[in-house]
Amino acid sequence: MKIAICIIAYNRINSLKRLLRSLSNAFYGEDKVPLIISIDKSDHNEVFEYAENFEWAYGDKQVILQAKRLGLRNHVLKCGDLLNDFDALIVLEDDVSVAQSFYFYAKQCAEKYKDDDEIAGISLYNFPLNYHNLLPFQPLQTNSDIYLMQCAQSWGQVWMKKQWKDFMDWYYKHDDDFGELPHLPRSICNWPRTSWLKYHTRYCIECNKYFIYPYVSLSTNNADVGVHYAQKSSLFQSSMLYGKKTTFKLNPQVRYDAFFENENLCDFLYLDRNELCTNLYAEKDNRTSSRYLLSMKPQPYKVVKSWGLSQRPYEWNIINDVEGDCIYLYDTSITSHRGKRSLRMACEIVRYIYNMPNLGLFVIRQIRNLYNKV
Repeated sequence: MKIAICIIAYNRINSLKRLLRSLSNAFYGEDKVPLIISIDKSDHNEVFEYAENFEWAYGDKQVILQAKRLGLRNHVLKCGDLLNDFDALIVLEDDVSVAQSFYFYAKQCAEKYKDDDEIAGISLYNFPLNYHNLLPFQPLQTNSDIYLMQCAQSWGQVWMKKQWKDFMDWYYKHDDDFGELPHLPRSICNWPRTSWLKYHTRYCIECNKYFIYPYVSLSTNNADVGVHYAQKSSLFQSSMLYGKKTTFKLNPQVRYDAFFENENLCDFLYLDRNELCTNLYAEKDNRTSSRYLLSMKPQPYKVVKSWGLSQRPYEWNIINDVEGDCIYLYDTSITSHRGKRSLRMACEIVRYIYNMPNLGLFVIRQIRNLYNKV
């Protein structure tokens, strides 16, 4: 396959320097890998001059300076035109850093999934948080290096020629701005019009497509000040794979939807997928009007079964049938009382400590210290 790296830059020279440094420290084997640096037009020339003078030791280098200011969304989408000359494109916005083995991972995934209609793209990044509500996210581990998720990616991703064409065919019919839609997470509906990612994610949901995700991240987001960040943040820093890994096991066994909910839980509950709405992160609600609802929130329905909340990730409590009263399987066809307020409060405290263990333990210690002083 003909695979190139494309950097999307604007006016952040320090961000570009950091990314190019991480690319120079990566492993490429015997491959010659073209590097393309696309720079949106700005009032300053230092980013263009640095890119022009940068020495790329692993193949050809091309610097593209856009003739007019495109803005992030149009700039990113225009870079997709480079797939006319390549089979796959590793796309990196300038505030991303990559792991040393990112290229081996990207190449192997692209070679395997280049003709797969179910796959919309490949993520280099692994989410440490559910970005809808900033709760910790841990995908269920398997013997594979990857899992599937219905979230498009912008913090290090691979586009493939066929899949990108399919997305763009859809995009030209759906490029108007949109507000809240019942089948989409509310957070992405509220992203600004400058976001191209909201369209790619909507495409995945509406066309039932998935991105390949690594269990151990091959890129990270540095969240430098720019179009989408008013101040620098380390919130979405993901721990990257260190060292040289040349072979990846590509047999995904777990799927997550765009709400970060495990789609495979229906198998453990012996329910049809269309019968169950999983809402463990409390972002989805039962908008699908499914008969069965899996949730941690008290609901006015009959509880079919409940589980505790002690194992990580959430799924293990159900798979191992952990006793307790924090996760509920409701039958929404039968109404019932929500239960005592004290019980609901106790469950809220358990969930809080589970999701924020360090902060939760700190609060408990403070309460204990105050109690001992009385």
